Amino acid sequence: MAQLQLIFFFVTGFLVSRVVVKTHLPQKLVYLLMGRSHNSISITVLYLIGTAAIMSLFIPNAITMLTLLPVLDLLSKSFQKDQSSQVPTMLTLAVLYGANIGGMGTITGTPTNLALVAYLGAYNIPNSAGITFFNWMLWGIPLVILLALLSWLLLCLGFKAWYSNANQQIYMPYVPNETEHFIQSYAWGIIIFYIVSAGLLSFLLSMLPDYGLVILVLTGLITISFSWLLFWYPVTGGQPILELKDTYSNLPKKGLELLGIVLILGGILYFLDLQIWFANQLSNFIPHNISPFGFVLTIALITTFSTELLSNTLVQLAMFLIILPLAQNIGLPPIQVLLVVTLSCTCAFMSPIATPVNALAFGGTKNMSLMRFMGIGAIMNILGSVFITFYVLNFVQIG
Repeated sequence: MAQLQLIFFFVTGFLVSRVVVKTHLPQKLVYLLMGRSHNSISITVLYLIGTAAIMSLFIPNAITMLTLLPVLDLLSKSFQKDQSSQVPTMLTLAVLYGANIGGMGTITGTPTNLALVAYLGAYNIPNSAGITFFNWMLWGIPLVILLALLSWLLLCLGFKAWYSNANQQIYMPYVPNETEHFIQSYAWGIIIFYIVSAGLLSFLLSMLPDYGLVILVLTGLITISFSWLLFWYPVTGGQPILELKDTYSNLPKKGLELLGIVLILGGILYFLDLQIWFANQLSNFIPHNISPFGFVLTIALITTFSTELLSNTLVQLAMFLIILPLAQNIGLPPIQVLLVVTLSCTCAFMSPIATPVNALAFGGTKNMSLMRFMGIGAIMNILGSVFITFYVLNFVQIG
């Protein structure tokens, strides 16, 4: 049910992203960030991480990336004197990190979070009743805030953003009237409705599983009504908000092609049911005579770096098969270790094919530096694994 609901959310979210582009909201956001206050590049990076993280708490993080790509393009042009790949790469990584991190904050933030919930119920893991929509947010949102700040510090250090004389390089890549559109107020209403409805329907599905079919039908009806509103209902001027050509014009073709490859490879691996074979291979890398913290950290690192090349669902299920008996032998609550694995599946920042967000970011940005993408991403993987392990073991008490 949850997976089908996410499909409806993705369809609606894609249409919302096209409304955002058509009504010049990316230009508006750039103007608010840069046009009045002339923020430094380090503050701009912080704003981008925060914006992406907040959006991804409520909507699929791939949609967040797709929506903010036009903003990144405009912001990159704002730094006219910097012709290198540093600024586009730094700004894109800010949105990428924020989108991936934001998905950790709610139980419906990513498909891997929902897969954990399904696994806990199917195998009757002790204390699984303590995983609820509200309880997840209690510890999930502080985790998102702390990881977002950590990623901001890393990007500023990695790109020396605090030493950039960015304020003298900023110019606006368009005239001021391009930040407005006659139906922009409608667009804001559509965005708010989508975020509120998606969050509410996700909450209802997680809290009322016995009414899953009813909630799923309601989600589908909202998606259909939303499509009718955008394509057929006349607004100011007697025209609908979107036309068919708006759904495919100005899309990041390279990013969508890379995303398609990622999804196809993931589907093939999942269809072949390789998680048992993969679990057997990974078990050789897990030490047994080690402290509980070292054991969980090893699990987190293996999960994160495996996800850079393989489907995160495949890696998640394979790690679940390995760690349940091992966690019990060491004396750790199994649910905590399963949670670390789930969060680590989202904490993949190094490879362009690790997640749909990574694929869209790398393929949809011009002058992207692969070396910086991978180098800083590898450091973020390690820091994220250490932080998630420490945070879950010390601050997440379930049951």
